[in-house]
Amino acid sequence: MQPCSYLPRRALRWTLWLALMTVPVGAHGVEIHAVVKESPDGLTVEYRSGDGQIGRPTPSSPAGAELLRPGMATAPVTFREQRLQGGRMELGPTRIDSLTLRLFLEQKTPSLVERTLEVTAQKSQQFAVIFPLNLAIDGEFESFTGPDLARTLHDTVRGDSHTETFPVAMVRNAGRVFGIVADSPGLWENRCQVLVDPSARRVAVLTGDGRAAYPLVIRPPEDARDTYQYQMDGWQTLAAGETRRFTTWVFASPARNHYDAQLAAHLALANGKGWGDSALTAILRNTSLYLLRRNLALDADGHPRDGRYIFISGPGYGWKQWVSDGFYTAMGLGDPEKTIESNRAVFWTRMDYEDNAHYYLIWAVVMKRAGGTVNDGLVRQAYDFLRNHEKDGLFLPPSLPGAPNSKGWKTYHDVLPYDEGDSPASDQGFHCGALLAAQELGLPVTTAEIERAILAYRSLFNTERGFMPTSRLQRDILGQDTLYGATLTYAVFGRNLLTDDQVLTHFRTSEKVKTPYGLRVISQADGSLLPGHSGVYCYGGSWFLNDAANYLLAGVHGLPASEVDALLAERVAREITHVPAFNESISTVDGKPHGHVLYSWNSGYWWLRKEIRRRMDQTGPDPVEAAVDRRLGVVRENGMLRLAPEMVGTPPR
Repeated sequence: MQPCSYLPRRALRWTLWLALMTVPVGAHGVEIHAVVKESPDGLTVEYRSGDGQIGRPTPSSPAGAELLRPGMATAPVTFREQRLQGGRMELGPTRIDSLTLRLFLEQKTPSLVERTLEVTAQKSQQFAVIFPLNLAIDGEFESFTGPDLARTLHDTVRGDSHTETFPVAMVRNAGRVFGIVADSPGLWENRCQVLVDPSARRVAVLTGDGRAAYPLVIRPPEDARDTYQYQMDGWQTLAAGETRRFTTWVFASPARNHYDAQLAAHLALANGKGWGDSALTAILRNTSLYLLRRNLALDADGHPRDGRYIFISGPGYGWKQWVSDGFYTAMGLGDPEKTIESNRAVFWTRMDYEDNAHYYLIWAVVMKRAGGTVNDGLVRQAYDFLRNHEKDGLFLPPSLPGAPNSKGWKTYHDVLPYDEGDSPASDQGFHCGALLAAQELGLPVTTAEIERAILAYRSLFNTERGFMPTSRLQRDILGQDTLYGATLTYAVFGRNLLTDDQVLTHFRTSEKVKTPYGLRVISQADGSLLPGHSGVYCYGGSWFLNDAANYLLAGVHGLPASEVDALLAERVAREITHVPAFNESISTVDGKPHGHVLYSWNSGYWWLRKEIRRRMDQTGPDPVEAAVDRRLGVVRENGMLRLAPEMVGTPPR
């Protein structure tokens, strides 16, 4: 590294280097690049789009980072040295107290700058970093959820008055959007805030807000039976010799409205992470990433839980992980370490109700095939639980221990009561897959016993009505969660559980009675709402993964691929009408999102679709992804995604 006396000439060279990396983005693209300059106090970093300044350096943040330490004022992070390293610019190192910091800048696309701050501690240290973008333009200031008219700090931890799943802050100006996106809270020790401050023309990402320690506790009855507790605070903590890296992205895009800005943030993150296959892939994998959390909570006795990571279902549910949601979200992210660690985080009392034990056995098979270590004791416990609640091949689920209604909490969609001895069809589909998993894991289940469970599943079908009912004893209630266990079983094992006629008959009946906004998860035989149901959540709402699984399975059983693709594309369009995200459910009355936006288990569609296409030898680009890209005006160029609003007519809402 050259001494600081070489700064004037070198600063000019690195400015030119970044400018040369900014290749044309087309007539309708919006580019952004970093410009590093010398000042008497060190290097400054500004962000420009064309000839216009977008982000300006300030005395408090000359290079785009500020350091906060307990009991001390916020300090600028200043650098005096720079060098090119592996295709990216390195600023620093600089030393502040017991911390050594380096900043790396990389032009990922013409519209995206990645900046990574590396922090190494010489001794144990608490700190937080603020990554501001001080704007030289006016406009409409927004978080992912919507506009912020006054200074607002959004958190990604439950209980805050302003909670966001997607940590982005941005400003829209003259048909363009500029913003800053944070990495996953799970990679930042669950500390990640977003600041939107219109009056100061400032947006920022924080790795902690400097709060003193406070308890974060979930206990029964808020959770059905488990206690999660953690002494949370607003600081990052490094031990002596430990290093942590914080990545944020500064992005630019065309944007006609807030929806476009949300979509642009999705594309920026996907480009930064390298999963720019399509807008659909981007939205689903981004969802998994932002639901990742470090598994920091303690149990009721104050003991740490196993597993470095978990996947939450949404911030409102807190730091806990259901097996089914953890499985699908891990599959959606596609990161081996996160899959292994979130699987390790599963413990028994998350498994002995609904379909969680079934999922655990199937997840164990996927793990074992990938070279992961299987928890043999927990696998055996899950298997014994399933066999102890099986009669004549049918799984007869117990209620959640301690549930206020002994007939409830027996399926994933846990509102509908099922009598003792009843067999919900959704559970039975997973039961067949779980027995196949148990056999592959070497547990004592015979092929004949698996076949008996499959025949029992088929016996639930209501031939007179032409659909799979919600359960054996409630034969006139149409269930659209009844086939997704069969879809998962085919994806993992390549095994069909139902007959072609059963699947296609259920499909045709369901299409005749479906709403304009998708299939009702539970309804009367004619598709109308059950008494007292509202058309959202489990009360007759439409859940994307259920609908998608039905269409995928229909394709496996003979529905032409072109019809499957068209149905999936239509259902995706319904899901993303109001926001470019997949929701806990959408209303079958008005189509609006309900519950958590950016909901966990929908990420599993990305993986299910890939696995089923692979098993059916469907090669080439995914027609559904292409259809969604056309609808949204997303273009893929050189492995990267960009928004081209001119490609579509009326913009999404």
